Amino acid sequence: MSGRSHPLTWLPAFLVGLCAATAAEVAVGLLLYAGPGLMRSVTTILGVEAAALGIGLWTAPGPRPDLVDALRRRWLLSLFAFLAATIFSASWSIVQTVGGSGLGQGLGLAFVAGLPLYACGGVLGGMAATTAGEAEGRAGGVGAAAFLGAALGFAVTGLILPKVPTPASLLVICLVLLSAGGLVFGSVLDTRLRVLVRARRPTTLGDVRVEDRHLTSSGRAARLLVEGAAVRRWATLDGRNGTPWDIAAFRAFGPPPEEPYELLVVGGGASSLPRAAVREHPSVRVTVSERSAPVLELGREHMETGLVGEKDGRLRLGVGNLDDLAEHPGAPCALIVVDTTAFGAVGGLSGLSGRARDALCGRLSEDGTMVLGPVVPEPGAWEFPAGWRIATYRRSLPESLNELGVDLGHEEVVLAARPSDRSPWPESVEGFVLDDLVGT
Repeated sequence: MSGRSHPLTWLPAFLVGLCAATAAEVAVGLLLYAGPGLMRSVTTILGVEAAALGIGLWTAPGPRPDLVDALRRRWLLSLFAFLAATIFSASWSIVQTVGGSGLGQGLGLAFVAGLPLYACGGVLGGMAATTAGEAEGRAGGVGAAAFLGAALGFAVTGLILPKVPTPASLLVICLVLLSAGGLVFGSVLDTRLRVLVRARRPTTLGDVRVEDRHLTSSGRAARLLVEGAAVRRWATLDGRNGTPWDIAAFRAFGPPPEEPYELLVVGGGASSLPRAAVREHPSVRVTVSERSAPVLELGREHMETGLVGEKDGRLRLGVGNLDDLAEHPGAPCALIVVDTTAFGAVGGLSGLSGRARDALCGRLSEDGTMVLGPVVPEPGAWEFPAGWRIATYRRSLPESLNELGVDLGHEEVVLAARPSDRSPWPESVEGFVLDDLVGT
């Protein structure tokens, strides 16, 4: 989970820590000073309390798709634990013989010390999991707030416990505070961006990972394939994605279905274009060049790219240095698609050598089209040969991506270039609008 910081993020952990300390000190007071018994040792009591808290933290739910539901169950368990502690504590105070035996002392250790501390540990561990990978704020915010709350709980309980008619009254207050903390934390989760990393592959240029991002308050959700800091592919989980930019370019600038031709996709390891091209065009032959094998793997496993290797001799995959792959000789291509996001982890299109760029331009047939997108190349990183005609198309990105903290700007840009001007440029391409038309 990640994103915006809620002003009350610290309060639920603070209240849980306060309640845990209160239960711990009430247990010590009852077990040590409530008559004869077998469990008078401070070491035993504190050991059980620390173990219960540790087990609660150990077994707390981690980052996973149902984390919010699991954390909600932990909150309910904590309320039940403090209710049980309240009932036992009240019966202990009313019926003095309850704590006068070893069995009574053991039950008190379980219900007043062990169960509440275990429940508090589970809640705190789950709260910490919701902040895993958080972009803003302090990583130790939950622990710090919990310990400050515990300090206040010890101090207040030490001052009030000798003056209250029964220790159970303090546990009733804890029930109220835990209920308030649960309500506050629910509002915190509603406004917090949750980021679940579904898969991760380490590389020398940074992790390649698949993220699911959710914002409960607006119902927005998206899945991203990210390489380092560059988003290689995205898809909103509400299904309102429209046509991917590269598939739109394939349909607009590729030859008609009756003409066989070569399609080259540079940096296409995260793209569904190759699968779509083979499915929609009966005689197209597709070559995919990808720099990162982990991108290819995670795209296939989580983004439904369908890139599984040779397919009827019409789909060829090449993985490795894009300079070498671009310079490899091949048949002239009627359409070359360059995914500029594939170069984000290596500093942009300037990471492709001039010789490789010239080799790509040289592979384009006379009446073919070269397409670059969806990010505009940095100034000076790419130059088309003299005489080529260039059209610029723009399309707005969904506002939901900005709400989910995805840094892609506000639009996708496609540059389409041709050595000749034999056919007119379309005014629009599946949501893309022609913005500029120039010659070099």
